[in-house]
Amino acid sequence: MYGVINYSFPRPSEALVKGFAGIWISTIADTMGRHGVMMPEIRPIFENIRFVGVAFTVLNYPNDNITTHKALTMLLPGDVLMIDEGRDNNTGSFGHNMSLQARNRGAVGFVSNGCMRDIKLLRDEKFPAFCRGVCARSAQKNTPGSINVPVHVGGLVVSPGDIVIGDDDGVGVVPLAVAEEVLAKARSRMDMEYQQARDIKEGKRPLEILYGDSWVDAALKGKVKENL
Repeated sequence: MYGVINYSFPRPSEALVKGFAGIWISTIADTMGRHGVMMPEIRPIFENIRFVGVAFTVLNYPNDNITTHKALTMLLPGDVLMIDEGRDNNTGSFGHNMSLQARNRGAVGFVSNGCMRDIKLLRDEKFPAFCRGVCARSAQKNTPGSINVPVHVGGLVVSPGDIVIGDDDGVGVVPLAVAEEVLAKARSRMDMEYQQARDIKEGKRPLEILYGDSWVDAALKGKVKENL
């Protein structure tokens, strides 16, 4: 629905957000049952990228970014600007000067299912951003969308106040309602994954820590014909 601006929404505590700082996106996916991560079309604009923050959502009218410009005046420190441009967007709806405004407001990242421009400047200045593509064509500024409503980005429904994590593997979104539970499980899984890595370096088999020494053979039993 277009034409709605919400100035406030439930926000996670700073401590809860910081708790996700060391959690990989792959671990988020595993913890949430292979869900909670965006489709691979949403890619980082540079390598060694990382952010954790609070979703501040924008639903733009296709090829029009006037609502994003309004959102840039509303961001709070720690926010991640989450833009739903729609599948028909074919303009560079976010660029360098807009990133400067976002940083001045304390934003820690940007995610969009649309396109960006001024990519070299954004990369040079290491503005943490994910998008679907690059397009030099500028957006119009006529038709309002909505701010801080549920949006659809990268195959996920994102609500304002959700926790957003970005790294080289992509973008993960943890709904605020389950964030504490997901964090506890993710921390436990990270500990297991670090232990697994140490075990493999010592010569043990992958996933042995989870399923035992012969888990691969057991999983394949009766499903394949083995020729020795």
